[in-house]
Amino acid sequence: MAMKTICLTSWVLFTCLGVPFHTSAQSEQPGYQVSVRELTIPRKALHEFQEGVDLLAKKDPAGSLPHFQRAILEYAGYYEAYDRIGAAELKLWRIPEAEQAFRKSVEVSAGQYAHPLLALGAILDGRKEFSEADSVLRRGLNLAPTSWQGHYYLALALFGLNRLADAEESVRESLRRKMDFPQAYLLLADIHRRTEDYHSLISDVNEYLRIAPDGPAGNEVRALRESAERMILGPQTAATSAEAQP
Repeated sequence: MAMKTICLTSWVLFTCLGVPFHTSAQSEQPGYQVSVRELTIPRKALHEFQEGVDLLAKKDPAGSLPHFQRAILEYAGYYEAYDRIGAAELKLWRIPEAEQAFRKSVEVSAGQYAHPLLALGAILDGRKEFSEADSVLRRGLNLAPTSWQGHYYLALALFGLNRLADAEESVRESLRRKMDFPQAYLLLADIHRRTEDYHSLISDVNEYLRIAPDGPAGNEVRALRESAERMILGPQTAATSAEAQP
């Protein structure tokens, strides 16, 4: 019996990528040291960037864009501003523009800033360009090995490449860092569906429903659980019927 894949990639894309790894607020944290690069950023550029970050946090992505653009005009190497433009474009559902901004952030940072790499990898997952996503996400995870989002997106890419054991390892790495992320259990369920490990699939579905009983995939995962239960019970039922035959 075929069972439908239930990973909701676009939902994950927009819920996970809107938040940067840090903002200028990190300078207020104990032990934070200002880098030489930060000292070279003009004050006006810093101000415009923070204005954009604040508007993005207030769910005004369109309003944030001019501030990030002005920050870049003041400081051409402001790769964080390109990254936040990408995040704003994502919230506006303008995926090509978001991808362009994330790629520019990667270019300007010489590939040394993790968030745009992870964001770009997620976009590539959504387009099913899994080989490039795998490469890009690994570069991002080399810079941010504790990112639960990065490990999840890598798992999606590996699932798309049918590297199921590696995909399961990556999604469990994500769950070690964020145990209450329901989408990870949907991906595990899809992995176990492909490997026909129906007992594990039922466990995955139960965890999803425990964490997100009213989640967007609720009806689908309940149907999936029923299908898995039938797959487990089917051979036993058939054998019992055969033994009962005269």
